[in-house]
Amino acid sequence: MIKIFTILAIIFIFAIPVTAANVTKFEIHGVVFDESSKTYNTTLQWDAQKFPGFWYNFNGGKSGETLTITQPASSLKHSSSAILPNNLFYNTSRTDQNYTIFTMKGFTVENGLNYSSSKGFTKGSTGGKYAQLGWFGNQYVAVNGKSNKLAKLIYAQDKREKKTLKLGEAWNLGENYSIKVESLDTGVSPRQASLTLSKDGKVFDTKVVHEGEVYTYVEKNLQGESDFPLFVTYVDGIFTGSQGMAALIQLRYTWLISENVLEVKVGDKFGVFEVKEANENNLLLYNKDTQIDLTQNSVSPLYGDLKFKIADSDTALRFYPILQKTTPGKYEVRGWVFDESSKTYNTTLQWDAQKFPGFWYNFNGGKSGETLTITQPASSLKHSSSAILANNLLYNTSRTDQNYTVFTMKGFTVENGLNYSSSKGFTKGSTGGKYAQLGWFGNQYVAVNGKSNKLAKLIYAQDKREKKTLKLGEAWNLGENYSLTVQSLDTGVSPRQASLTLSRDGKVFDTKVVHEGEVYTYIEKNLQGESDFPLFVTYVDGIFTGAEGMAALIQLRYTWLISGNVLEVKAGDKFGVFEVKESNENNLLLYNKDRQIDLTQNSVSTLYGDLKFKIADSDTALRFYPYFEQVIQETSKINLKAANAPATITSSASTSSTIASASVTTTPATSLQSASSGALRTSSPVTTAGAARPRQWNWIFFAAAGLVTTGYLVLRK
Repeated sequence: MIKIFTILAIIFIFAIPVTAANVTKFEIHGVVFDESSKTYNTTLQWDAQKFPGFWYNFNGGKSGETLTITQPASSLKHSSSAILPNNLFYNTSRTDQNYTIFTMKGFTVENGLNYSSSKGFTKGSTGGKYAQLGWFGNQYVAVNGKSNKLAKLIYAQDKREKKTLKLGEAWNLGENYSIKVESLDTGVSPRQASLTLSKDGKVFDTKVVHEGEVYTYVEKNLQGESDFPLFVTYVDGIFTGSQGMAALIQLRYTWLISENVLEVKVGDKFGVFEVKEANENNLLLYNKDTQIDLTQNSVSPLYGDLKFKIADSDTALRFYPILQKTTPGKYEVRGWVFDESSKTYNTTLQWDAQKFPGFWYNFNGGKSGETLTITQPASSLKHSSSAILANNLLYNTSRTDQNYTVFTMKGFTVENGLNYSSSKGFTKGSTGGKYAQLGWFGNQYVAVNGKSNKLAKLIYAQDKREKKTLKLGEAWNLGENYSLTVQSLDTGVSPRQASLTLSRDGKVFDTKVVHEGEVYTYIEKNLQGESDFPLFVTYVDGIFTGAEGMAALIQLRYTWLISGNVLEVKAGDKFGVFEVKESNENNLLLYNKDRQIDLTQNSVSTLYGDLKFKIADSDTALRFYPYFEQVIQETSKINLKAANAPATITSSASTSSTIASASVTTTPATSLQSASSGALRTSSPVTTAGAARPRQWNWIFFAAAGLVTTGYLVLRK
């Protein structure tokens, strides 16, 4: 019997799918420039708050990067979409930062810097500070306080962390730097240790250091700068090991920079930029003699991961800066900071999709509807009273209108679609060209029949330029196991016609004969109490006779699909710290009913799902922001289960009616934007259409469990 249960347990383990999302890249965007907006039609400068891709010293509340367009906002239009030469400036300047050992123990560092607002940075035999700055979104150390000599900060140990090493052990600090314990002497007072700093086998220094001392390795020459601290650590304790055990050393406040220094000089080029000024205080770069085109539906590279993304809008110029992240690791998509010590940000009490790019934003349409609001006075949020009181945090989301792409591109309405006007709102007739959409904690949803309290996930929205070509008998996997199969193609009639079947997991929803040039809509009769709602829409762009010996083909465009699983949100429902206060067809309002939200120093406060507040490790001021965490996995660890996710397809199929086949390439982009309906949340994974259906793990498990149980019963009998 024990063996049987062991086998069942093993089967159960293997029946659980890995849930890792297929995210290989994502983007962080800044506040939008929007020609059509009265609020954002003058966005010409981005700093670390308006563009969270820039580096920000959260605990210290400091930053120094800006991106600025100097030509008039009125010159940036859909009809004249370009940043002229010499009109885009990137600036970065240094800020002061304490060595952690200085903050925690008051000990200075050999050849460290000193800083005052009147004198700036000065250097003596010892000092408690160093200079740091952002460089296109990454943190660097300014060697000897010089902004034009940049060294990567490899490691900075948290002030609460301790590293314990035994005799002979080496600690890998990153980039192949290591510190090794050569000897420990517990028989002297104070106790002492011999430590060796090396990289790739090359020894930089071996030094005897005592308990309670700071060990600093000073590089004699670093890109022309003499006597600069490369490595710092503090010997917190040396201990005698228990019987038969080696002695131990404990290190704290460790700090290490790279010996590889980037020296930035006037005239150097970085992407579209050339260096205009390079001195110890700051670096200034500009697009010398280079025009930057802001072409509709494009991405314009600036330097490295920094780019401008331009919306696919036919009426207004809309763009923002983005950083595209591709390196595996954890990243934050953060909102504007509340900073008690700042004169600018000490009143940040509301976040929308511009102040918090984690919220859903329809980039192409320039629409959003999510807000997070603190209603208590800003003056009540202090380091000494760091809490959002019960009933004072509100999350609101409201619907916005969106055209079906077939309506935008062809003027064809959709059976049981909606109509919308600013005076009447959403109305429903026999046909309509619109649907309602909204954000729900950063994700895009469709409001079923325009009802904000009935949410269906938008599974797939085909870009207006894309075409999907299928041959007779072929099935198109649309995501979440929905598929469209070509049952028959008749090219001998006029207009030509096809029989198409929509199904999911083998269950057939609909089979319909549709003609070339027609819109095929599948209507769900009942969707969470809502009758006659379009679940699936596609347009038959063409039906073609195959070349000799080849099957006939059908070409589909403007395809759209939502999930049949609907979330109905009701007053009183709970979502994390929130309870639903209002739930109607226009909007949803949630609040922290009877729940205080503590903003404890150096902590994370979870609100709902991936939405959290992060609180700075500051002893003097309350500083926090909302954020979503995004994880980029190594390609080898991505699970094929992500084949269920929406597909972004780029097709180079000809528009000619005589094509024999379509060349379709898939884009594993996380960008984050669904073609007809605007930007999806940056964390949304994107995978290929037509991928193999993932295994149905629940059936595998139950089938295997049933076989094992049956076998056991037979053997027992």
